[in-house]
Amino acid sequence: MSETNTQKHRRILVIDDSRAIHDDFRKILCPPAPTSQELDRFETALFDTKTEVPEQIRFDLDVAHQGEEGLEKVRRALAAGKPYATAFIDVRKSGKWTRICRS
Repeated sequence: MSETNTQKHRRILVIDDSRAIHDDFRKILCPPAPTSQELDRFETALFDTKTEVPEQIRFDLDVAHQGEEGLEKVRRALAAGKPYATAFIDVRKSGKWTRICRS
């Protein structure tokens, strides 16, 4: 199965040492599929109709805990022809990665 242009642009990388931050991004960008069978039956019983719900956009989220790990993931994604559309990076790190970013 080949990816469409829209699917290709749904790849996101999060680089942060906090697992809680990773979890927050997952909650926002990768919510669980709705299980609305019971709600659909209730709606049909009440209104004798069923409302069509638009397809939820889902993102392909990848995470890294450190800059080096994130850079390696970017390199592998590029080599595979599946680059990230965007990255969220915690830039308040100390050490050489902060110096590189400020150069």
